[in-house]
Amino acid sequence: MSKNIDVELKNIQKKFGSNVVVDHFNLQIEQGECVSFLGPSGCGKTTTLNMIAGFLDPDEGELIIKGKRMNGVPSNKRDLGMVFQTYSLFPHMTIFENVAYGLKLRKVPKAETAARVNKVLELVKLPHISDRYPRQLSGGQRQRIAIARALVTEPTLLLLDEPLSNLDAKLREELRDEMKRLQQEIGVTTIFVTHDQEEALYLSNRIVVLDHGKVEQIGTPWDIYNRPASEFVHTFIGKSNRMTGVVEQLYDGRMLLRTDAGFNLFGDIRDKQIAPRTNVSVYVRPEKITLHTEDRGTQDVNRAKGTVKLTSFLGAHTECEVEVGRYTVTVRIQSAAQLEPLQAGQTVYLEWKAEDVFVFPREGQDE
Repeated sequence: MSKNIDVELKNIQKKFGSNVVVDHFNLQIEQGECVSFLGPSGCGKTTTLNMIAGFLDPDEGELIIKGKRMNGVPSNKRDLGMVFQTYSLFPHMTIFENVAYGLKLRKVPKAETAARVNKVLELVKLPHISDRYPRQLSGGQRQRIAIARALVTEPTLLLLDEPLSNLDAKLREELRDEMKRLQQEIGVTTIFVTHDQEEALYLSNRIVVLDHGKVEQIGTPWDIYNRPASEFVHTFIGKSNRMTGVVEQLYDGRMLLRTDAGFNLFGDIRDKQIAPRTNVSVYVRPEKITLHTEDRGTQDVNRAKGTVKLTSFLGAHTECEVEVGRYTVTVRIQSAAQLEPLQAGQTVYLEWKAEDVFVFPREGQDE
C-alpha cells in the first residue's frame, strides 16, 4: 500500500547572496507525522520552514504539499496553520475574536465559527477565557491560544517555529506535553522547528538534523540518539564523554583503540570503515557507564580506574565527574541505584560495553 505523503521537498536550495543557507534538502513527510527540524542557530531550519510556509521561495527544487506544486504559491493559498515563538495575538481583540480571526477571513458563518472556536478552546483546555484579552493571560495561556488559532481553520499542515522558547522551564514542559497530546488527538501533519534536542526527541516521529544548511541525518528519535550518522549528530544530541586516540587493530567485529591518555578500550566496528592507525574521536554517553566503588574485574567490558572530582545530585539521577588519566569522565547514576553518596577524592572503577562506544575518524591530532 502506498503511503500518503503530505509534504515533499525535492532538492530544495536557498541562497542569500553567495551564502547557501539550505543546500539540496530532500524530504517526504507522511500524513499525520510530526517531524522536527533540529540544529544550531544558522543551520537553515527556519529558512526551510519559511519556504514551506510561503514566506520565501526556493532558488532551486520543488516544494509539494498534498500533491500540488507550491513554488510561487502565496502563503494564504497553502492551507497552513502556523505558530510563532512570539504568539502574535491581536491585543485589541478578545481571545474568542483572536481564535476566530482566520474563520472570519474565510467568511465562515457565525454559528459554525462559534462552534469551531469553542471546540479548539476545549482542546487546549481554555474554554473559560474566551472573553478575556491577551494581556490578561500568562505566557503559557497565550501560546495555547496561538495554537488554537492555528488549528481552528483545520489546516492540512501545522508549522511550529520554536513555539516554546519564550516560556520558563516548567511551563515549557507542561505545554510540550499538551502539544504532543493535541498532535496525536487531532492527527494533523506537523513540522516543528527547534534548537532544543529534548523537545525534538519528545515530540517527533522523525527528526531532521541540520548543520550549515545540510541534512546530517533523518531518522526516528531512537535512531538519531543511538545510531548517529556523524560526529556532529552525536555531539549535538545528548551529552557524551569524548576521548581521542588511534585504532590499533580490528578483529571479531571490534576495534581495539588506544587513547591519548595511554589506556586501551574496545569499540564495535558496526558499519564503519575505519582502518588501523586512523586517528579517532571516541565517545561514550554518561548513562552507559557503570560506576563501582570496588574493582570487580568484569570481563569483556571496558574498564578504567578513576578519582571522583565532583558529584551533583539532580533528583532522579546524580552526575559524577571522575578523573581518568587526563580526561574528566561524566557518569550518570540513577538515584535509586546509589546506595551511599560518593566523596571527592574517592577511588572508583568505571565499566562500559564495547557496543556503547561511538568512534568517528578525525583529521590530524588535537591541539
